[in-house]
Amino acid sequence: MQGAQGGNAAGLLWELSGDVLRFPAWWYGKGLLHAATYAMEFIQGYARSLGVMTWAKNIFVPMFGRYDWQSRIISVFMRLVNVVGRGFVTIIVAFIVFCMFALYVALPAMTIAFILFHATSLLAL
Repeated sequence: MQGAQGGNAAGLLWELSGDVLRFPAWWYGKGLLHAATYAMEFIQGYARSLGVMTWAKNIFVPMFGRYDWQSRIISVFMRLVNVVGRGFVTIIVAFIVFCMFALYVALPAMTIAFILFHATSLLAL
């Protein structure tokens, strides 16, 4: 049976069945590794863009070149507030990314469970 472009319909079905059978191995193998790497790089890049480590490294350096004791106390307090706030935002972003990664892992199993659930309800009619 030839298609409009001269292809073979049986060959197309063979390729499609091979892709369907290889999908779980790719999803939980190479795809999972790629997703985990992307998630870690995203969290690290977000923390880098917030500058959490830069604020933490300079926590005892006086701001604006003022070396009197009042300026040192204010500088330490302000930098501590910044480190805690930016660290908290980084933790929230990491939690959201972890939830998205967990959804990536659970998505095929949830899809199969929902298909089976609805198939059994259709068969009960």
